[in-house]
Amino acid sequence: MPTSPAIRSQSCVLVRTLIADWAKVKGKPFPYLQVGEHLATCPTCLSWATAIAYKPTDHYVRALRLRLSGVISILGQSVLRAWANNQDLRFDIVCAQDPETVRDRISKRLTQCESYNPELKEEAANVRAMMPDLATGAPPGGLEPYTLARYFLETALAMAPQSEQRLKLLDQLGIAEFTRAVGEQRAGREEQADHHFQQAKEYYRKVMAVDVKGRTDAADARVGARIDQVSARLSLAEVEYVQGGHSQPALQKAIELCLDAKRLVTELGLVEEQFTRILSNLLICYLRLFLDHGKIEARARAQQLVAEACARPAVARVFLKRWVVDGEDPELTQLLASPRVKDLSDCLKLEALRVLQPGSNA
Repeated sequence: MPTSPAIRSQSCVLVRTLIADWAKVKGKPFPYLQVGEHLATCPTCLSWATAIAYKPTDHYVRALRLRLSGVISILGQSVLRAWANNQDLRFDIVCAQDPETVRDRISKRLTQCESYNPELKEEAANVRAMMPDLATGAPPGGLEPYTLARYFLETALAMAPQSEQRLKLLDQLGIAEFTRAVGEQRAGREEQADHHFQQAKEYYRKVMAVDVKGRTDAADARVGARIDQVSARLSLAEVEYVQGGHSQPALQKAIELCLDAKRLVTELGLVEEQFTRILSNLLICYLRLFLDHGKIEARARAQQLVAEACARPAVARVFLKRWVVDGEDPELTQLLASPRVKDLSDCLKLEALRVLQPGSNA
């Protein structure tokens, strides 16, 4: 007599549970006596069991780690964002969600890992122990933000070293080192600051060493890797700028890196108006060269940069709104307030009125 679908379904669930329990460690014999008869009459379960038994369980572990890596990275980014903001530093690419908004997702992933095998259980327990306090958001055990941000970002990277977010994580580890370096520099500990600046540079150069050319489709799933290339150059430019104390050599290095980032935006098919921070940073460097070091040609380059930006309507709208009207970068606002560049400042304000006025087609 054929087995009814309901009974077969119950048997399938039982058999798959037994095999899944065995597959967690594979340290005991396969449960042939309990499942053999069912597998002989159920091709679907036989196929599933064969895949579990004879293919590496690492495949499933990798999938779990990839998902867990994604949510843990959000914790790291959130800690990094809050810490950097407290240091009066801003990074466009740190746009993480608040930790509380992903806490449930993280908890579910940790539970999933804990129930799979002992190795993942230990890793999940370590992550749980490092999560910020639910009520206060305070780091566990009095850990400083630098340690906590590095832990989450490094853990996310170690769990999925080949994931598409690898370059982003390396870039953000660089930001963590840079943020720490700024704190050391402000405290007068130059040697420690230089160490962290150098660590930041190494992370950024790892990102820059990856070839992403040829991937110019805006819908490409790897568009993030192209953005990471631009971000790494901007971040490295900021390291040179800050570590070098606005010296002329430091400004020249920063300009070269920003121009390289600007070139890549076009070369890699990215949306130019999403990267107006490049223009802001270039303008700061040119104004510093003129105001601090008396380089007349730098003033001309600043004027040329403004003219080029304002000639492209989509770029002009974002550039003028963020950096002139809203004053998102206080340093640029301060430099433009100098009487020595009043004509350039007035030009930007007039362009902002023209471009951003209601009904403007500019």
